[in-house]
Amino acid sequence: MAVKNVPKEARIGNPVTNDTAAGAPVGELVRSRSASLSPAERKLARVLLASYPIAGLESVARFAGRAGVSPPTVTRFIGKLGFRGYPQFQEVLRGEVQERLSSPLVRYRDERRRRRSDSVLADALEVARANLQETLELLSQRDFEEVVDLLSDPRRRVLVIGGRVSGQLARYLGGQLHLLRPGISLFDAERSTPAEALVDLRRGDLLLVFDYRRYQADTIEISRLAAAQGCAVVLFTDPWLSPASKWASQVLVTSVETVGPFDSLVAATAAVEALVAALVVRLGQRAHGRMQRLEALRAGAVLAEPELSSGGP
Repeated sequence: MAVKNVPKEARIGNPVTNDTAAGAPVGELVRSRSASLSPAERKLARVLLASYPIAGLESVARFAGRAGVSPPTVTRFIGKLGFRGYPQFQEVLRGEVQERLSSPLVRYRDERRRRRSDSVLADALEVARANLQETLELLSQRDFEEVVDLLSDPRRRVLVIGGRVSGQLARYLGGQLHLLRPGISLFDAERSTPAEALVDLRRGDLLLVFDYRRYQADTIEISRLAAAQGCAVVLFTDPWLSPASKWASQVLVTSVETVGPFDSLVAATAAVEALVAALVVRLGQRAHGRMQRLEALRAGAVLAEPELSSGGP
């Protein structure tokens, strides 16, 4: 995580005291506290998430001006997030920027200094276990259920995209979804441009995006374009939040702590598997029937295709 050795009570889902900084990334903390914010404070939250984290690194007056609220509203907003004041809030944001931009080489040097034992295997498995536990606290159950709702509508076409590293997750999720429902496609950045990826999507369709640090410009641009044409955007990302979160209606955050220089995708893989399992339950006989037809076709048999409801979502 971005901030180490933070008391348990300061993490998302628990009260944040005035004498401790928020242990969760600020963007995710804002999302988790949104229900408790006043209308004016929600304006600040939207401005911060839309220009994250730059808006929060400006002066109080400029941040307030962006949202069209008064400087005292900024003070109340910062207090509700659990910070003692604007300087502490900005200090945490600056730390997140440093974490976002750190290269694998920098993380490699840091990791060598904090090795836990003489066994890399034991360290790696312990970190993986901790990632899964941390993700239980980071992952929004509401967003997760909403994604299942979106995917369970067969009228929505679904495009899945990933980056240089997270592309393996996109391919895995796309392949699993194809077994359960129609209308699934995978974006291949090496063969297609953003325009070619989006040309067949219509309002109400769904874009599933994987984007982890260091975030990819083409992935972010596809998210922006998809949202602009009325598609729902679901983002899988790390605790520091890809800039694509600005256009995402649901954000699924997973821990990426690792042994070595490269971020771990263990928790992200587990979240993908949980999403597929939940969709199997939601689709029920529809998913079972599709898998039966696939097996029959592989065996050379022919089964009647069931009728699907027509119309858009």
